[in-house]
Amino acid sequence: MASGPSKEQLEMYWKQSRQYFDELANYYRTADPQYYNEHIAPFYSNPLYVVSSGKKGSAGARAVLLSVIVLIAVGIAGIAVFFISTSEQEKTDTKKTGKNIEKSTDKDIKTYENEEKDGFPDDDFIQGSKYIAEKDYDKAEEHLKKIKPGDKNYREAQQLLKSIKYLRKYNK
Repeated sequence: MASGPSKEQLEMYWKQSRQYFDELANYYRTADPQYYNEHIAPFYSNPLYVVSSGKKGSAGARAVLLSVIVLIAVGIAGIAVFFISTSEQEKTDTKKTGKNIEKSTDKDIKTYENEEKDGFPDDDFIQGSKYIAEKDYDKAEEHLKKIKPGDKNYREAQQLLKSIKYLRKYNK
């Protein structure tokens, strides 16, 4: 049977008269170590008893402890949401990027096909020059006549057309 105050009495002393509780603790530590270890030591080692003691600021300490726990939980939840939304955003960006690449590739192919049909402005001049070198004056004339005024090779094309007339005349 316990030789000291009951648990309820110890809790009352802990909350209302901390000095008396400490005197009892010192007495039972030497007189009855087993009673001290079973009934009094838990008050000193349990953080909930320490926070709920009758000391000034105990309610403030409890509020601070609770606030820290809540802030840690909110921080962890915020970090989790950030990483989840970041990974979802990356997936969405990848899908959008893939579609944009496909669309631009199709457009580029169509543009390239049109350029092949229309040809580059320099192509006619180059083709005409090539046919002149091969002495195929009809094809050369055909390409050189496609060059319109305002093109950068227009003057040269006109000179080559005059040269073609000369070359045909003298069969060179």
